[in-house]
Amino acid sequence: MMRQAFRAAALVCTLAAPLAGVAADAKQLFIEPVALRGTLGGDPIQMNLRAKEEFADGVEGDYFRFGQSLKVLLAGEIEGEDVFLEESENGTSISGEWNGKLSGDSFSGQWLSADGKESRPFSLRIVRPADTRRTTGAAAAK
Repeated sequence: MMRQAFRAAALVCTLAAPLAGVAADAKQLFIEPVALRGTLGGDPIQMNLRAKEEFADGVEGDYFRFGQSLKVLLAGEIEGEDVFLEESENGTSISGEWNGKLSGDSFSGQWLSADGKESRPFSLRIVRPADTRRTTGAAAAK
């Protein structure tokens, strides 16, 4: 009985730690796909990240600006709290870079265009799966 209680407590801690943003191993945060929402410059965006198939290789995903249909591909690495992502609008060439830090449930830093001429701050927060669903029907009317 005691052993089962210990295992259950360990499982709860293991599952809760990534959502609490434990920075000891930020890679653990992306074992399951994660949605983040916030701003890039003044534009509202949503970023979706997950561990690459070869987990040690980092993360991949995409982001989009609300009100636009273009999804921009992302791939990068995590070292401690530091995250480096390259983006591609066409799936072939790099169109920008994201350099930021994970802190709790936040990811913030600086975006830089591939040519180095544009730079914008970004600030994102992890959203729970229920927060990413679009509201329809009666829920939208509230």
